[in-house]
Amino acid sequence: MPRPPAVTAALAAATAAAALCAAAPVSANKASNPAFLGVGMEDTGGVRGAGPCTINSIEEGSGAEAAQLQPGDVFERLDGAAIPSCDSLVTLITSKAPGTIIRLDIRRREQPLKVKAELLTRDEILRRRLVGQSMPATDLLRVEDGAAVDLAATRRTTIVGWFPMNCAGCDAVIGQVARWSRDRKDGRAPIAVVAATVDASIHRAPIDSLEQLRIAQRSFDAPLLAADHDTYAKFAMRDTDRVHFMVIDCRGVVQYVVPIVPNTDDTSAVLDELYAAAEQAARRMTR
Repeated sequence: MPRPPAVTAALAAATAAAALCAAAPVSANKASNPAFLGVGMEDTGGVRGAGPCTINSIEEGSGAEAAQLQPGDVFERLDGAAIPSCDSLVTLITSKAPGTIIRLDIRRREQPLKVKAELLTRDEILRRRLVGQSMPATDLLRVEDGAAVDLAATRRTTIVGWFPMNCAGCDAVIGQVARWSRDRKDGRAPIAVVAATVDASIHRAPIDSLEQLRIAQRSFDAPLLAADHDTYAKFAMRDTDRVHFMVIDCRGVVQYVVPIVPNTDDTSAVLDELYAAAEQAARRMTR
C-alpha cells in the first residue's frame, strides 16, 4: 500500500536531518523552561547577529499570538532597550520572569507600532494546548520497519520525546529516559518510551535513503518515529535545542508535557519531574 504523503514527507525530512546531529554543544547555563514570547525569528541582515530581528512564525497559544504579532514584524525595542539582533532579544526575554508584561516597539511594513505582550513559558503553552486532551490520530512512520504508528491508539503509558535531529544531546537525554523505563522495578505498570522527529531542512538538504535514518536511530536507544511538519508542530515548539516530552496514559490522554535542554544545569531536576509524572499516570491507570 502506498505511503500517505504526510509519512513520505516526514521520512524525507528526518532522513535529510540525519547528517546534522553534530550541532554545537548546548551551554550548561541554558534553562529548559525560561520566559518565552512565542515567536520564531531570524536576523535579516544576512548573517547571525546582524539584525534587524524579524518574526518568521508565531506559536499557537503564546503571548505573541495574543498580542497579534505577525510574521514579518521587525523588533526594535523591548521596554525601551534597543534590539540589535535576535540573540539580544532572547537575552532580554529570558532575563525576565514568566508572567511579565513587556512593551515592544516593532515595525510592520515600515509603520511603527507599540504592543504589549505577556511572557509565558513553553510548558505553560503546551499544557494549555495539550494536557487533559485526547491525542488526535497521528500518522507517524516507525523507522525500524516502516510501519504506521498512531499514538492515539496507545494502550500503555507512553513517554514521547519530540525533537529535531540537529539537536545536540537530544539523543542522549532520550536514551536516558528509555533506560530509566527499562530499569524500573518489576511489578509496576509498564511505561513505553519513543522518540519522534522532523526537520525543516527537507527543502534544503539532499535526501538519501531510509537506511541513513535507521543508522541514526541507533544512538537514541528507543524506537524512532518520523512525523510530518504539521503533526510535529502540534506537539512541540520550533526549537533546535530542546526535547519536548509528553506523557500519554493508556487511554490516549495527554497527562504531562515538559521541555528539556540536554546537558544543562536543570536537566536532572526536570527529568525527575518527568519520571514522577509518568509513574503517576501509570499508577492511576492500574487502580
